[in-house]
Amino acid sequence: MLLVAPMPTHPSDTGASARVRHMGEQLARLGHEVHFLHLQQTLRADRLAMERYWQDRLHVFRSLSAWSVVGRARRKAIRLIGKTFHLNLPVDSYFDPAAAAWVRALLDEGRFDVTILSYVFYSRLFESMAGVRRLLDTHDVFADRYRLYRAHGQANEFFSTGREGEARALDRADAVLAIQEWDARHFRSLTARPVAVVGHLAPPATAASGAVAPAAPRMLFVGGPMGINVHGMTWFLDQVFPAVRRAVPDAELWLAGGIGSRIDRPVPGVRRLGFVDDLGELYREAVVVINPQQFGTGLSIKSVDALLHGRPLVTTTSGARGLEDGAGQAFRQAASAAEFGDHLVELLHDPGAAAALSRRAAEFGRAYHRRNVEALADVVRPPATR
Repeated sequence: MLLVAPMPTHPSDTGASARVRHMGEQLARLGHEVHFLHLQQTLRADRLAMERYWQDRLHVFRSLSAWSVVGRARRKAIRLIGKTFHLNLPVDSYFDPAAAAWVRALLDEGRFDVTILSYVFYSRLFESMAGVRRLLDTHDVFADRYRLYRAHGQANEFFSTGREGEARALDRADAVLAIQEWDARHFRSLTARPVAVVGHLAPPATAASGAVAPAAPRMLFVGGPMGINVHGMTWFLDQVFPAVRRAVPDAELWLAGGIGSRIDRPVPGVRRLGFVDDLGELYREAVVVINPQQFGTGLSIKSVDALLHGRPLVTTTSGARGLEDGAGQAFRQAASAAEFGDHLVELLHDPGAAAALSRRAAEFGRAYHRRNVEALADVVRPPATR
């Protein structure tokens, strides 16, 4: 089995890279021999961590030919124009013919029977994958994605394409993986290909037992420097955090990950931790985890990670995407800044309420993990054996 993705699996410092890494780990646990093909985008990269994990099962494509460098620059310019002017781009904007030839040669060796390719904008590579079962791991919905950013006054990030382009990408696969049910419904409206929901595949933390964290009133946010996170954290610091600090004067907010570099104003009670090696310890030290995201697409992996660590979570409607069946039971969902603050103050003041929510979060996380591993096992099985 071959996983193909443009992001490194190790270190997995983004939700997308963590998804590919955990997918590989779960497939190995299911008994598959898993290889990883990294479509390296940068000219230089530190591959040591990936080489240690994958060993001889790591394959790296990086073309340094003059034609490929020019083509890469052209594609990057097109994507920059699309993001700057809020435009949809052709779905094949990332396609590199040199990568297609390289993939064809790798598969001609005959070692693989299944490929799982990340992102619709790489789907044209499927045309070079004859003779294997082709699964498209979408990660997210990209049709008209720019509209969502524009509606919230934000610069378009990453990639946006039209419905027709996304439909064409889906049709190139034998089956499609959606990260949550809303995405799956969208994809089913565009293609007749089978669509399976396979959510976040990180395993539950071994310490996710529902035990109450230390009594210090610490709140935790784990996230990268992306615009969606900055937008949500700015909202939280402006509209929620001051009221929480008035009710709980010694409350602290810990920011882990790249988000701290984007919140540059001094805010009393806020600690910027940067990148942290042992997130498990950080989760255990937090009384409550927050996800104040105001908009987004796909699955909010940071919310799932809080539940998998068995921590009390307070989030928004956007932060609960793909987890709606746990709202009010496994986590607290807030429809306004005032409600968000009220939930936090209650959990910071009431260890019993925090402990009960922590136990339910851990239970939900375990059930969520089992469901998604079963879905993954089913979708990679040959159709004739189902």
